[in-house]
Amino acid sequence: MDNTVKRSYKKVDIEPFYIGAANATLSGDGCIMATAVLEDTIVIDRNRSVILHTIQGDSTEVTALQLSSDGRFLAIISQSQQLRIFNVETGTVIKTVRLSSACYITAADATSSLFSFGLTDGSVIVWDIEGSFITHNFKGHGGTLCSLAFYGELNSKNWKLASGDITGTVKIWDLVRRRCIFTAKEHTSAVRGLGFSHDGATFVSAGRDSLAIVYNTHHWKELKSIPVEMAVEASGFVRIGQEEYLYVAGEGCIMKVWDLARETLFAETERPIKSTEELMMTQVIPLPENPDKLVAILSDQTVEDLDISGDFGESNHIIPVTRRMAGNHGTIADIRYVGPHLDRMALATNSPSLRIVDFENRPFDMELYSGHRDLVNMLDVTIDGLWLATGSKDNTARLWRYDESGDKFHCYAVFEGHSASVTAVALPRTPIDRYPRFLITASEDLTIKKWVIPKPDEDNQVSVVKTSEYTRRAHDKVIHAIDVSPNNDYLATASHDKTAKIWDLQSGETVGVLRGHKRPVYDIRFCAYDRLVATCSGDQTAKVWSLEDFTCTRTYEGHANAVQRISFMDRNQYIVGAGADGLIKIWQVSSGECVQTLDNHDNRIWAMFVKDDGGEFVTADADGAITIWKDNTAEAKDEADAAEKIKVEKEQELRNCISEGDWVRAFGLALKLDHPMRLYNVVKSCIAANQDNGSILGSIELEESIGKLDDEKVKLLFRRIRDWNTNARLFSIAQKLIRVILTRYEPDRLSQIPGIMGYIDAIIPYSERHYGRYDGLVEESYMLDYVAKKMAS
Repeated sequence: MDNTVKRSYKKVDIEPFYIGAANATLSGDGCIMATAVLEDTIVIDRNRSVILHTIQGDSTEVTALQLSSDGRFLAIISQSQQLRIFNVETGTVIKTVRLSSACYITAADATSSLFSFGLTDGSVIVWDIEGSFITHNFKGHGGTLCSLAFYGELNSKNWKLASGDITGTVKIWDLVRRRCIFTAKEHTSAVRGLGFSHDGATFVSAGRDSLAIVYNTHHWKELKSIPVEMAVEASGFVRIGQEEYLYVAGEGCIMKVWDLARETLFAETERPIKSTEELMMTQVIPLPENPDKLVAILSDQTVEDLDISGDFGESNHIIPVTRRMAGNHGTIADIRYVGPHLDRMALATNSPSLRIVDFENRPFDMELYSGHRDLVNMLDVTIDGLWLATGSKDNTARLWRYDESGDKFHCYAVFEGHSASVTAVALPRTPIDRYPRFLITASEDLTIKKWVIPKPDEDNQVSVVKTSEYTRRAHDKVIHAIDVSPNNDYLATASHDKTAKIWDLQSGETVGVLRGHKRPVYDIRFCAYDRLVATCSGDQTAKVWSLEDFTCTRTYEGHANAVQRISFMDRNQYIVGAGADGLIKIWQVSSGECVQTLDNHDNRIWAMFVKDDGGEFVTADADGAITIWKDNTAEAKDEADAAEKIKVEKEQELRNCISEGDWVRAFGLALKLDHPMRLYNVVKSCIAANQDNGSILGSIELEESIGKLDDEKVKLLFRRIRDWNTNARLFSIAQKLIRVILTRYEPDRLSQIPGIMGYIDAIIPYSERHYGRYDGLVEESYMLDYVAKKMAS
């Protein structure tokens, strides 16, 4: 293969499926889930991890969503106050209504009969799902609605709706008698949690005032008032075993389950490690058709499945999380392929927790590893994918080890010693015997440290290492990246001080300084097949340097903004750079020529990692969008060669058909090959041959075949007619084809072909001009006749 050939990549996009403040909603069995991505709505099948529908918005953000319990209908409300009812089975919007004010809270009853919408003007609307009309419009709240809950019994008159507002008022509405039957003003702040027990005999309201109040629904008397010691965002009743319990969730990102009979805390979700991240549990969604499970939604759009089927025994037992889904990953600062088969990805996001995702098999799910107490900045991994290092803003680095028995990573060691944020980490580049021997870290304290990794012990205890093998002040400004050479001889650092340095890894002494960039150096990578190192910078360039004399061998340009990440690929033939302009550029190392520009990101690319020497690489941007690029240069070349061979064969066949006078086949081939002038010459030659007298095109058979074209070919033919009609030399053939089409097709059928009216609108002005010119010539011919007649007389 020619080294200068344009490289080809097929891409796999991993887009966020949940962004924004709108609530998530699930069907009663938990299989179907709807979420908002700003102004659009995504409907996914959680069991198969596939997107069922992407519903385009109206250019304003979605504020509320609600699925019916059977998963058949979805209510979508936007900031524009537009309510749309979407049929999930047919994928169509069946009703659109404008509400009187904005809506941020919704509810659906368990029988899939009713929706309810709480508006900012204090009104409560009840919507009949099957009939698609409003059944009730209650007024009485003095503030914005912020919670709703249904209770209904089939074939009975016991149908109620509870509503709560931001002033602390709770109202109970009787849907049969169409009036308010109870009002409570016991809360001092927004009421975010409302719920009825399964038999409807008990009702709970809970709010951000950290108070849960339980009522008897027969006389609406207060039974208990529970200080839950947390601002509540969701509450209700849940059945565990044969007993029914009260749950509250919210502040601190936890859910508590209370035993009302004993007035004790029965169980709770695991409390997250204290960190700078302030998360809340914003929703808890019971699943009527799957009572052993709850689905919790966190404020960072993480979706957690909670297993409540177990016997917790003693109080304060932990409710296990059986599944985590990442609605979005936020800003991705770094990314690596990990695992024994390098088929998963570790992400450093704007979170203290390490995320590991299997995009191939379960693209929505993630494993979450806690330990750091501040944001994870950077990652590195050993070549076997079994050891992973993380550096964090909490001034520490951690080493994680893959455990084959549990198919998960576990924290192996913690490295403490830096006085500021750890900005970069690096592990050995040679094959690992049992465990890696060292870890390199860089920090905002402007130092690099080499750490000796302790040997594994039988107890699998997490080692805490506080003393480094050496510490070196490396640069005058923050260090953005470090890398270890393929043979573990050298260490490279890239800094905001516009320089990069090469160090002897064993002694920690500087062996070379790379000067030449005009702005901060953001990344540095060694070449695995030559004594070269690549850097990239905020000066919009990448450079390759020789390790022999530490001089720049070539500069690579093309980005319109800073180049954030750089790497060698394809045995040192190319380097790939990812930029703040959202572009990925691939340069040939020897010539400096940019052989490919890949464009699939809308924001700054912070992270990139190359696998299999460029056979595959991954990029991630500030929006959390991830793209996996797979090299298919060879396949694309084979496809292009095969297409070219077919094209040559078809062109030869076209020439044979013209020479044989087979105008129907010739016309079809020219149209299929999309050769405008060859198509024109076929029609022109057919007219000249004039096989059938009286035929517009010289062939009745050709005219009949044109009358049988499908819509796409008719549209293509009109495009060619439009182009020919603009040329005074070619328009006559175009006009003849128009005449044939208009005699063979009904105008109604033509007008229904999508996009064809644009071509017709472009044809009409030129046709009028051509006919005007003909009229002028006819008039002039009368003058010639007159002159000739006078001369003869």
